[in-house]
Amino acid sequence: MGLLQRSDVARWWFSLFAPEYASFGSAVFWPESVQREWIDRLGIESGDCVLDIGCGTGGTIEHLSPASTEIHGLDQSVDQLKSAERVEELSTVDFLRANAHWLPYSDETFDCVVSVGSILYWADTEEVLREAFRVTKPGGRILVIGFNRRPMSLWNPIHNVQTATNEMLFFQYDADEATRLFREVGWQDVEHGITGPGWSANLIIATIACKKS
Repeated sequence: MGLLQRSDVARWWFSLFAPEYASFGSAVFWPESVQREWIDRLGIESGDCVLDIGCGTGGTIEHLSPASTEIHGLDQSVDQLKSAERVEELSTVDFLRANAHWLPYSDETFDCVVSVGSILYWADTEEVLREAFRVTKPGGRILVIGFNRRPMSLWNPIHNVQTATNEMLFFQYDADEATRLFREVGWQDVEHGITGPGWSANLIIATIACKKS
């Protein structure tokens, strides 16, 4: 388990970096171009009810707003949510402080569930995916973006330091593990893509799946 998969450490981490994360962390690890590409592939339609798990300061929600009329953002960090609530463009979003492992929503509430970067901190990935499945309507979709587990390089020491650091701090996974995790809790038609920011083209794994009707 990565150090930041511990909820107490994760809360401290986001409390410390909340003011800077919106301008730094999101742009560095989850650039707008990557988020928009995969959100477009998710196929959100006008009128859909969408949940962003681990919404943080609301960076991903800004990409969802034009395509949907009801957006919910959930995060366990008070400081991150306060930052999000101060964004004028997000004034219609229903923000809620809660733990992703026990989503406080009724069964089959959402047309789409999105989570960008939050999976890095989940203590029990399968449990969160199961909760996301529960609150998604039949026919609904999910998009999860996290860190791709990459092999060490024989010639790139910077890559190796980055990979080792990510392994120590976060949850990382490859396509095979993601397929297993999603399917075990009921998601179907699981698809993956390996992408990343310009400085690390295979840093990110994006997964889309659906809940069959």
